[in-house]
Amino acid sequence: MEPLVSVCMPVYNGERFLRKAIESVLSQSLEDFELIICDDCSADASVAIIRSFEDCRIRFFENSGNLGLVGNWNEAVSHATGRYVKLMMQDDILGRDALLRQSDLLEKNPQASMSVGNTSVIDVNDRVIFERHRFPEDVVEDGKKFARKSLRGRNIFCEPPNHMFRRDLIDKLGLYDKSLIYTPDWDMCIRMCEAGDVACTSEEVMRFRISDTQETSRIYHGKVGNANRDSDRMFIKHMNSGILKLGRFDFFRFRFVIRAAAVARSAVLAFKR
Repeated sequence: MEPLVSVCMPVYNGERFLRKAIESVLSQSLEDFELIICDDCSADASVAIIRSFEDCRIRFFENSGNLGLVGNWNEAVSHATGRYVKLMMQDDILGRDALLRQSDLLEKNPQASMSVGNTSVIDVNDRVIFERHRFPEDVVEDGKKFARKSLRGRNIFCEPPNHMFRRDLIDKLGLYDKSLIYTPDWDMCIRMCEAGDVACTSEEVMRFRISDTQETSRIYHGKVGNANRDSDRMFIKHMNSGILKLGRFDFFRFRFVIRAAAVARSAVLAFKR
């Protein structure tokens, strides 16, 4: 019998925070889930840490070759059998009721293609740096309006562990776009919003960790220009589709805000190093 939720965790050299990330999934108040872990040829103790867990809900796969960040995301998601899918990062912490609250919202709102919630940002010592609590109450928002709001220059979807998708829509819309190195999760969320509404929960869904060992931090460090161009390509992709009715003014506003945010992100990462 297929589980209600598939939590998909791509792993690459994640030994420092991996155990905490896995424990945050296994301690969920909702028990009807599978945890799919795909290791992308880690050279550290990640595999040993994963194998130390004895839980029948874990399905562990080792890639025969390194697939890269987005390739490993797609590999993990491709193994999902649940009705709903959540991508979970190796550094982050999932809120105890995240799976329960998000799956319940999607069950009650069949017009919603995805669910998001409130989040916090933490440091290497689990200290909260700041909170991003946008939703004081549970609410369902129009998907296309939510997507356009995010394309004003700020990724209001936040990090991948904040999202829960309907698996059947992933089958229809495709996996993460491997041509996008820095914005594949943002792009996926926009595609989901084009297909349905967004069910938002007031629950703190996850805690996103900023650290010098974080894989996305390593990708961003020293490559802000590449990240900006990647964001531009993502925007143009959706502008050209015509679904969200975006124009040239929207694009130029997006470029300005994205570049300002990139400067701020680089400053935060440099400070944390």
